[in-house]
Amino acid sequence: MSNVEQLKNEVKTQILNAIKHPYLNKHLLPPTIDEVKVTILIELMNQHHFAKEKIIHYCKALMIHQIALDTHELVSTYEGTPQDREKKQLTVLEGDFYSGLYYEALSSTGEIRLIKELSYAVKEMNEQKINLVHHKFTSLEELLRCITVIESTILVHFAKYIGSTESIKKIENNCLITRLDQESQHIKDGGDSDFIKHLGSLQGVQTNKNQLLDVISKIILQLQN
Repeated sequence: MSNVEQLKNEVKTQILNAIKHPYLNKHLLPPTIDEVKVTILIELMNQHHFAKEKIIHYCKALMIHQIALDTHELVSTYEGTPQDREKKQLTVLEGDFYSGLYYEALSSTGEIRLIKELSYAVKEMNEQKINLVHHKFTSLEELLRCITVIESTILVHFAKYIGSTESIKKIENNCLITRLDQESQHIKDGGDSDFIKHLGSLQGVQTNKNQLLDVISKIILQLQN
């Protein structure tokens, strides 16, 4: 097993132990840890010769932060039944719980500057999430930039924090490719999303699943070259 895989497994274990809560775990599904982002962070810090303890510390804090953001976003997916209202309330509490763990992890080590840096990232992310729902995109490049910010801005601001601006383009591309892969699978499963709607409108293929998949495949190929 490679050093990256070993570190990734250790990070995932520590995250799962940190976010464990008997009541929430009983009533809600466990959160998903984005393994691609964990790998990107580990490789980034390996390049800058971070000690193992620091790599685990930052990965744990940043991914718990990402989980908190993802969890809060789930709130809007619940409908109006009594069961959904209860899940909604619990999900809000769950997201707040994870946010508290993130702040505790960084504030306890005096990393206030990183907290401020990531607060700018969250602001950018939220602005683009609003755009994805309400904005009328006029070009594919504009749409892809919106998705790129949503998916990569936490990692991009961390790269800026550690002085690794040369890594930003690679981080953005990898995060965008991952999101595009997810959207492709969503189409194959018969699903829909704001991104798929915008892409279909821009390409004039709103209802043609195969054409949408072909467009996404070509974008991924361009990003990989």
